[in-house]
Amino acid sequence: MTGPVRDVVFISHATPQDNDFVKWLGARLIGLGYNVWADVFELKGGTPFWNTIEEAITTRAIKVIFVASTESVKPDRKGVRDELAAADITGRRLKDPAFVIPVRLDKVDFGNFPIQLLQLNALDFSSGWGGMLPGLVETLEKAGVPIDRDRIDERMAYWKERNGRDAPKVEVGPELLLTNLLPIKALPTHINFYEFNGPNTEINKALDATGIPYSRHQRLILTFAAIDELQAGLPPQFSLNLDRRVEIDRFLKGRQGNETAPEWFDARNMLTYLLRRHVERFLESKGLRAHDTSRGVAFYFPLGLIPDGKVRYSTPDGKQTWKQVTGRSEKRQLNWHLSMLVNIDLGPPGFVRFKPYISFSEGAEKLIGDPKRVAGIRRRFCKSWWNRHWRQLQQAFIAFLNGGECDIAIELDGRELLNLEGSLLQLTGVRRLVGDTELDTIPDEPEDPEDDDLDDIDQTQFEPDEEDAA
Repeated sequence: MTGPVRDVVFISHATPQDNDFVKWLGARLIGLGYNVWADVFELKGGTPFWNTIEEAITTRAIKVIFVASTESVKPDRKGVRDELAAADITGRRLKDPAFVIPVRLDKVDFGNFPIQLLQLNALDFSSGWGGMLPGLVETLEKAGVPIDRDRIDERMAYWKERNGRDAPKVEVGPELLLTNLLPIKALPTHINFYEFNGPNTEINKALDATGIPYSRHQRLILTFAAIDELQAGLPPQFSLNLDRRVEIDRFLKGRQGNETAPEWFDARNMLTYLLRRHVERFLESKGLRAHDTSRGVAFYFPLGLIPDGKVRYSTPDGKQTWKQVTGRSEKRQLNWHLSMLVNIDLGPPGFVRFKPYISFSEGAEKLIGDPKRVAGIRRRFCKSWWNRHWRQLQQAFIAFLNGGECDIAIELDGRELLNLEGSLLQLTGVRRLVGDTELDTIPDEPEDPEDDDLDDIDQTQFEPDEEDAA
């Protein structure tokens, strides 16, 4: 006899302080087809409180979203702690280390999170709800959380009934959610394994000098580069021989038998590194310049690369617009530059994620390197750059990369390509909330803000996430 279907997204929160967010988030997820459980929807007078919640977590939940707020992390929140304990035990039983998805609702210190959450990657909704929703949906999609569009009307009606007169109007109609993910259409087909003759202690330095992305496994060099290209960049004391050319799918399965090859997890990390380096080389070929940041190597638009610093592009609904990617603050006597850090996720499905970062220069375009000074400038300069503004910058950035083409083809060598979609991944809901200014309002181009007292502004909201920065 089979048990209940595990298809519920359970939202754990501290009531009533966090109810508005839970109602908003629940409606959004229901509108996308998810089966959502939260006590603001389900519990009725006379219903056994803890038994109902425990059953939902242990027998029905496929993911638990824990809303971390100043209220919910308080040690005296026994109900919330009990929910989290049940979720932690259930996640261990299901062997799902990402069973709990922490969501940071306000400026609660990450260090105050319950111990079960400290090793998990939290999604930060503290600077705006709508802008982070695509990231949460992406997490649910990658985890294979099922959706059922046939039951949206039924679930939405139930949600509206539980929320009464205060519930915002829900209407039938598409709602676009734009992510910061650029889908990988096709990985390269093969990778080359080269043997080399020459001093083992000097080969890495010689390979680094070529500028060609590579990885090492014992005395093998793993790269997409053709042998002639790689050999031409090496000093004469090194000579190469092609050991074998391996299909990518087979390479990712790891070492077979007694062959000399990396294990599957090392192979995956090597491929991720090589593809990231090739994407970064592609950015440099487009005229972007590399500079080191506390979060990794970022690639910025130098002054003069784009006429008047504006990238023209089309929005998902076909509107022609533009976005400025470099500029000058006469008030501060500084130049600003849109920069991007590169992350690769092999999936499946695979994505390239470009994380925005704003750099500053002065004088003859000398980038400011002092992290404290940069953070202070960014905190003030980007004060009015809300979520939609960052998404528009990413759209303009992708338009710059694709040059008007449908796809982005990155050449790895004469025969191998990394093919990317030419536009960011979009998700579409079939129900929307009317009057939700979080997503509906399109702000004007941000102005250079005044030098107000901004010590209470959290500068990290203007910087990329910590995850996978390297």
